[in-house]
Amino acid sequence: MNNLVEIAAAEIKQLADIEPKQASKKFELMANTMTDEVLVEVIEQMDIVTLTQINSHHDISCPSIMSELMSPEQIRDIVCQQPLYWEEKIKSNADELIQHTFDFLTYLIRIQDCEAKQTAILECIAEDPAGLFYLSIPFIEFILGPSTSTEYHINDSYDDEDDGETIGFSDRNTEEEAHGLSMDDPRSLLALISQLAPDVEKSIKNLLRSENSSWINIINKFVSELVLQAKEKNEVTDEYAEVDDMFSFLD
Repeated sequence: MNNLVEIAAAEIKQLADIEPKQASKKFELMANTMTDEVLVEVIEQMDIVTLTQINSHHDISCPSIMSELMSPEQIRDIVCQQPLYWEEKIKSNADELIQHTFDFLTYLIRIQDCEAKQTAILECIAEDPAGLFYLSIPFIEFILGPSTSTEYHINDSYDDEDDGETIGFSDRNTEEEAHGLSMDDPRSLLALISQLAPDVEKSIKNLLRSENSSWINIINKFVSELVLQAKEKNEVTDEYAEVDDMFSFLD
């Protein structure tokens, strides 16, 4: 069985280096003949680069069983590694980056079949400085920017201080239903974090409020930090030598 697991992991890695989507399809085929326990062993044999390559090609509309079977620690490592694969249009545009990080986090968290694992993933990501940076990006504008919505205002009832500007949620289900927040709205993910992991939500706010700058400049700094930390964790091979340490966002 150990030999079978090693062979399966090697096949997935070889495909991922050439075409990540084909590697994902191969894993799905394996899932038809292997138990979840064996599939988990296959995943454990894969390096973080392979896991990142494969999972980055999935979203909530096209899920992969691999994302459901990964441990919170593996998901954290993927989140911290993914900045190395950001396209230039993502790195150089704040709106693109906000949407991209939101979509990836939404997928990795909401695809899980139980709240206990969702909570564990959020807490695990937030424990890593790079992970907390990543986790904060989708909410920078909401937390630091004043609410300009004329349709409704959500009181920041769980906030550590009422500044009259921060948009917050005291109860995810109530607020989502009352204000029609859909799963593709970043405020809905912020509400989920507040419900499942309030300490993580507080860490996000504390991190953002500790930055004495505009939210665009904060995103710029976070991108630099994320890519730098990802390169350090990956020990920087020639493959990533062209990744810039600093990026300037478009106006």
